Amino acid sequence: MKLAEALAARGDLLRRINQLRERILDNARHQEGEEPAEDPVALLAEPTDALDEYEQLIRRINRTNAASPLGDGTVTDAPARRDVLRLHHSAVNSGTSVRGGSATNRTTHAQHHAHETVHHARFTTTC
Repeated sequence: MKLAEALAARGDLLRRINQLRERILDNARHQEGEEPAEDPVALLAEPTDALDEYEQLIRRINRTNAASPLGDGTVTDAPARRDVLRLHHSAVNSGTSVRGGSATNRTTHAQHHAHETVHHARFTTTC
């Protein structure tokens, strides 16, 4: 099975699992004195099978991603790199986005200015 097929199958399984959850809810709510539309015991067994299949599929996808090269790492490494770049961007911008402005609290009024070296470092720092 190719990765694209596995990803499509994962989406199909997830939709099936969500549909099963809805069916379980629908059958749990029925009028007093009426029988549920489906056998509750059989219905409760269905998610277990689908979830086992879903877990196996995710494991295979993860193993494929861990073995697939991307740049100087693997496909599995890419989200870690993305997260670090986001944090770096956030940290650098938090200290340099204040070019000037005012901050007011109840007792004082203070004017804050970003230091020019911090502003310059923002544009020269790389991760």
